[in-house]
Amino acid sequence: MNCLRFLPLLLCVGTLWAGPETSLKLVWSDEFNDKELDKKKWNVSGGVKIVDGQLSLEITPGSKPMFWHGSSVNTRGKFSSKAGFIEASIMFVQTGGHGCGFGIGNEDGRAPSAGMGFSNGGGDSVGVGLWIVNEERGRSLSPKENPMPKDNTYSKKFHRFGFQWGPADYRWYLDGRLAYTIRISPTIPATPKPMFISFDHNRLPEAGLLKSFKDPNMGPEPMRVDWVKVYQ
Repeated sequence: MNCLRFLPLLLCVGTLWAGPETSLKLVWSDEFNDKELDKKKWNVSGGVKIVDGQLSLEITPGSKPMFWHGSSVNTRGKFSSKAGFIEASIMFVQTGGHGCGFGIGNEDGRAPSAGMGFSNGGGDSVGVGLWIVNEERGRSLSPKENPMPKDNTYSKKFHRFGFQWGPADYRWYLDGRLAYTIRISPTIPATPKPMFISFDHNRLPEAGLLKSFKDPNMGPEPMRVDWVKVYQ
């Protein structure tokens, strides 16, 4: 069989599923390969560790049963990106009663301002949302039906989650494929301002019941981030 006959088709398929990063330049990244988190890149709150070359966002015990502390990191005031593409490799959590998020947002939060997010409330489902501030009023925009593909592996293996934004629309990507788009309109403003990056793992109201956790002494499993990359 002459494999050269199929080369144009293969190139076409490769281009079809190529993510935005293929046409952009890598400008910033963190692979979390050091023993400790780089404080020059990140602001840190709560139980955050580097474990086996991954960022680990923990839920840690408080002073009383049911009072558990969340954790978060962000690049606010240290790094922000103009319109481009931001992607991270994340393994979310299975245990319910607490939530995880990967988001980006404008530094000042003043109109026109926006923030994009992926959220996981425990279990194998992930949702997307957009927070916009127009004329000094903010509101959340979430799809009526979750556009993210159903997958029972969001808490079992790493997936790539990405944001792309510009003067025409806001886009959410999963594993290099476009998952959802919200277009710019008179009520949904574009943001010309740079975005900072954040990851968080926090308990939800009424969460923290010991019986809900696989190991009551450890709390829920951590949210893991293998890497994050920014392209322009």
